[in-house]
Parts: sequence; structure tokens; C-alpha cells
Amino acid sequence: GQFYSVSVDDAKPYNVYGGLQDNGVWYMPSQNPRNSFGGSGLGLADGIEKNIGGGDGMQVFADTRDNSTFYAGSQFGAYFRGNKNGGQRKSLRPRHELGETPLRFNWETPILLSKHNQDIFFIASNRVHRSFNQGDSIANVSTDLTKGGISGDVPYGTLTCIAESHLRFGLLYVGSDDGLIHISKDAGNTWQNIGKMELLII
Repeated sequence: GQFYSVSVDDAKPYNVYGGLQDNGVWYMPSQNPRNSFGGSGLGLADGIEKNIGGGDGMQVFADTRDNSTFYAGSQFGAYFRGNKNGGQRKSLRPRHELGETPLRFNWETPILLSKHNQDIFFIASNRVHRSFNQGDSIANVSTDLTKGGISGDVPYGTLTCIAESHLRFGLLYVGSDDGLIHISKDAGNTWQNIGKMELLII
């Protein structure tokens, strides 16, 4: 029942979002008038939480321009864009092109909503995929950034994290479960392998 991820929006008071193992995706206000844990703790037993996704809840980001639009999902890349006020949900799962090797998605597939322009959304399989229009269309913007897949019970040779510089638009980093780190300085158009992860740990 642990949290896989936690994030916040810019509402006043702000909301806390989280994806939980076997328990979907939830959000709740940061100020809890019926706190059942004492102090400043928050919990799903307080009755003020709202469920916005099912399955194994994974990463979740809120668009802080309206604090209602959110990006969330479950295991193996099953993400969607939704709105807390209702409306139809939009699937955000990228597809491979005809004739290409099928994409490999990590159990906790990483996503990223750019802080510089929240129309820009990234999701990573063994490749990086980018949208300039909130996920309405998603393009593949990299080749395979892993050492290649290995057969097994779950996909291996997948990207496990993606991050963007808070200071410089378009400066991106991705890491893979087989030890590679790549950098892009142009919002994902080109990528450079900057070495195995173990070489960067000091």
C-alpha cells in the first residue's frame, strides 16, 4: 500500500496527489480539518480524499495553470489526461510505428509535465515521446535509449526516470534500468549518452 509518487499543485490551499500500490491515484487538500493522524499528517482514512485513477497508481502531475487538469495513470504506461471537474479522459499511451519493434514500458513508466510550458508533456518507454499540445498528439523523439530489451516476466531495457532543468527550458535527462543516462539540450530532439550510472555516483 505504499506511495509510488507524490506531487502538488498551486491551488490555495494546495492539493497533494499520489499514486499508490494496488490503490489507484488520489488527491486531497493539504489542510485537513479532520486529521485522523494528528500533527500535519494526511491519510486516505480522513474522508476528504478523491480518487482520480485506478490500478496500481503511478506518477501524477497537475497543470498548475488551472489546478484541475491532471496527468496520471497505472502500470506499464497506461496514462491519461483528465480533469477534476469531469469530462472525457484522453489516453496518453504512445504507439510504435508499423514495422518498428514494440515499445517497452517500465512498471512505473516515467512522465513529465514541463514547468516552463505545461502544454509540453513527456512520457518514456525505451524511447522518449513528446507532446506540444497536452497529449492530444504524441511523437517519438528518440531512438532506443537503453542497451536493448531482455526477455522476462516484465519488460527490461526501459527508461525509469525523466527530468527537466528548472532553470533552463529544454534541458532534459533520462535514465534507464540498465544503467544509461542520456541528456538532451534541445527539448528532446537530440540525445547524448553521458555514461553509465555507476560512473557518476561519487
